[in-house]
Amino acid sequence: MIDPKSLIDPGNEEKAAVAAVNPAEPVATSSDQPVTTSALPPADTSTVDLASPEELQKMESGLAKINRQGKEKATQEKAASMGMNYVDINTTPINPDLLKLIAPEVAKANLIIPFYRLGKKLRVAVAHPTNPATREVINQLKLQGYLININLSSDEAIIEALKAYESDQYKVKKEISTELDEAKIKNLENELAELSKLGEKIKSANSEEAVYMICVGALRAGSSDIHLEAEDKYVRARFRVDGLLHEVFRIDKSIWANLSSQFKYQSKLKVNISNIPQDGRFNFQVNDRKIDVRVSVLPTEFGESFVMRLLDSGRHLVTFEELGYSGQYLQKIQKLTEISHGMILMTGPTGSGKTTSLYTMLAKFNNPQAKIITLEDPIEYHLEGISQSQINEKGGYTFASGLRSILRQDPEVIMIGEIRDLETAETASQAALTGHVLLSTLHTNSAIETIPRLANIGLPAFMIAPSLHAIIAQRLARRICPNCQEQKPIPSAQLDEIKKVIETIKSIRPSETVAIPDTLPVAAGCDICSHTGYKGRVAVVEMVDVDFEMKDLIMNKASITKIIESARRKGMITMHEDGILKVIQGITTLEEVHRVTSIS
Repeated sequence: MIDPKSLIDPGNEEKAAVAAVNPAEPVATSSDQPVTTSALPPADTSTVDLASPEELQKMESGLAKINRQGKEKATQEKAASMGMNYVDINTTPINPDLLKLIAPEVAKANLIIPFYRLGKKLRVAVAHPTNPATREVINQLKLQGYLININLSSDEAIIEALKAYESDQYKVKKEISTELDEAKIKNLENELAELSKLGEKIKSANSEEAVYMICVGALRAGSSDIHLEAEDKYVRARFRVDGLLHEVFRIDKSIWANLSSQFKYQSKLKVNISNIPQDGRFNFQVNDRKIDVRVSVLPTEFGESFVMRLLDSGRHLVTFEELGYSGQYLQKIQKLTEISHGMILMTGPTGSGKTTSLYTMLAKFNNPQAKIITLEDPIEYHLEGISQSQINEKGGYTFASGLRSILRQDPEVIMIGEIRDLETAETASQAALTGHVLLSTLHTNSAIETIPRLANIGLPAFMIAPSLHAIIAQRLARRICPNCQEQKPIPSAQLDEIKKVIETIKSIRPSETVAIPDTLPVAAGCDICSHTGYKGRVAVVEMVDVDFEMKDLIMNKASITKIIESARRKGMITMHEDGILKVIQGITTLEEVHRVTSIS
């Protein structure tokens, strides 16, 4: 140990002793020069920069974060020394239903909170595991049949997590049932034979069961999306079936509070955040089929709006014929699956079946001799024998950067989910020019508009013309329900429109044989089609072959009118005209063709 006296200069021992007795008397240094305050320069405070309130707040926040990290590290070390698991409960998702297992006053008094359950296995976070009152709470949970896994957490983390009890969404008292399993989902399918009963079923279920009821009900209805929208006094649930939204039920806001929290918990979103948009996903299984659910949450005037896209990974791929391709367009798209290089673009708005059609093309390209890679956002269907990659823009993995990496994987066929910017368009064009087949999508209103759209993105004509092989524009019209359709004479106004379109088609395709029937099916409505008169959808299409003449027009920056004239001479019929052909075949109705092709 170092003696403090050894730090004193021997020559100054006596002076130090005097100073100790009379500290007010100045002491000379070893050089016998007295130290006085007048020898010091006056302090200059004119140039001192004081921290702003914002800077002080940042400093305080940083110090608090450092202190918190230190406490969490100490708690983690304490858990290890006690042979316990550690959890930072403040950053761990908590199933909102589980909070009702322990009364708020008991949880706050004993710093204990349940946060995860699998069947009867229950994980709880505690701050003081040896506290007799805490142990009594755990024993009470054991008496209810739970197998308890105790996790040590810091006081601060639990206090922060316990704020969840202060929200109204946890004040509705409901009994917690066991975790929903495959048998329960099958029972739900039987119980939800009529969607009209879904709203009543939800009222008597806990929020975990209600989530699955809604998802299974949407699957039974053939829905692609679930919309849960907060209104002033209730929440409206709508399912998108065959492209159109249908209201299914309404629920009280007191029930919605728990239900919205459960959707967030399942999707790994922040349950206590309701003023900013959030995106997440979860999945569940029905009859050995994995259903992925993409969740988007948006704050609105009366609460949060949830939109959930259902992606059935076990859904079988459809054929071009099942999609609705027929005649010359069927022959053309089948030939496209035999090309060795070039870019094929599928265009249309969201929900027009672009991805489904591209997947059908990929299935045709798929063989043991071909290397096929896709870049998607997200992966909607899993395809055997094809390497599928999902982008992560937040992590810097974009369509453009991913496409550059894919080219180093030596593929024959590439599919990228969407061309959104110049960088992606340039790389896609180069891939098509260097011996690859490249499939992608673009948002345009028609096939021909794809060419000026690529130019607007910034892709030069000398890259568009040689790389582009074909363009397909597509919409989905609802099919008439075969169970309840009724044959009726064609009204005169509709007949005139049909005749006019058929004459145009015959002038473009002289070899096309088209006969107009005396009657057409009319949508009636039955239980099978949920009284809509329609069941399923069919593609209405227009296709453009980018041949040598078309490439020359693109290189010379010809007008859209000249490009359309060239395409029409080669047999291109529009989506509206293709829809009319399907009307006279009894597949869809004229009203549907008008709706999806914007013809009035």
